[in-house]
Amino acid sequence: MIAAVHTLTDPSAAPLYGAAGLAVRMASPLFERRDHILGAQLAASCLFAASYALMDQPTATSVCLIGALQTAVALIAGDRPWLNRTGYVFLPVVLIMGAATFTGLPTILAVTACCLMMVGRLQQDLIRMRGIQLCSAPFGAAHDIVVGAWPCLAGAVLSFAIAAAAFRRERKRRAAA
Repeated sequence: MIAAVHTLTDPSAAPLYGAAGLAVRMASPLFERRDHILGAQLAASCLFAASYALMDQPTATSVCLIGALQTAVALIAGDRPWLNRTGYVFLPVVLIMGAATFTGLPTILAVTACCLMMVGRLQQDLIRMRGIQLCSAPFGAAHDIVVGAWPCLAGAVLSFAIAAAAFRRERKRRAAA
């Protein structure tokens, strides 16, 4: 048991968590229901948080965990707008954590990407949700380049491509309806 815990918390395991996060993140844009997308985003946020924590990246770790918590609230809120709006409370929390763990450019990029993802999650309309979350991709990718989080970067790039295709599909579907 102790050996298993040591293996899971060894810094060399960071790429494994990153690769698992990559797999989940690539799958999330393929879903067509908001709750399924959010569930996949929750799992990916937790896996990426573990990867960043093992890489000693405090800002990225904290924004992933805050994002995971906000995603859980969005899942619980469902289509109840009054409850869904409570998710906005997490935006200042991300800004405070960014200030508390400030490391320069990586912090600015991580906080920007996280805030855009959070605002996207709070959208009830799937096209708005996807569109706003697509805007976060360049900031997340730039962060991953700066800190050398290659599995996370691969996830960001591939997820962006898949999400852009899903966004286009949704827009065509809505225009045809």
